[in-house]
Amino acid sequence: MTPEQQRRLLETADRIEIADVMHRYAWGIDFWDWAMLDEVFDLDVEGDFSSVKQYVGGDGIVRGREAIVGWLQTSLLKFPDVLHFMSNHMVQLRGDAASVTTYMHVMHMPMGGIYHCEMIRRPEGWRISRFRLAERTFNEAADRLTAHMSAMHIAGQVAP
Repeated sequence: MTPEQQRRLLETADRIEIADVMHRYAWGIDFWDWAMLDEVFDLDVEGDFSSVKQYVGGDGIVRGREAIVGWLQTSLLKFPDVLHFMSNHMVQLRGDAASVTTYMHVMHMPMGGIYHCEMIRRPEGWRISRFRLAERTFNEAADRLTAHMSAMHIAGQVAP
C-alpha cells in the first residue's frame, strides 16, 4: 500500500467514525440511552440549543457532558418517542480535530435542523467538543413549494 493509499484509508476510517458519533447521538437521545452519550460528548463539551429553547425553556447554552445529558433528559420529557435522522455529514478533517456539519430531521414533526460540530480525537475515539443546532422548520418551505407548483399548474406549464 502506498503512503497516499494509507492516508486515504485512515481518513475514510475517521469519516466513518465521525458519522457514527452523530448516529450515536441520535440513538442515545431517541432511546434515552444516556450512557451512550459518554461515547458522543467530550467531558467539557459546549452545546448551543438556543434555536430550540422556545420549545423547552431554560438556557440555550449548556456546558459539560453531565449538564448536556441533564438538559436533554429534561427537555425530551415533553417529546416522547421522537426519532431523529442524521445525514449528509460534511467532514473537514484537521489532524486530531474536525469540523462537521450534519442534517437532522425529526421524523414525525415538520422540523429538523443543521448541527454544526467541532470534534476532537481522544484515545477512546472521536468526541464532540462544541456544537450548535440551527433549527429549520419545513411548513413555510413546503407552503412556498406548493404555491409555486399550483401557480405552474394554473399557468399550464405543468401537466395535470
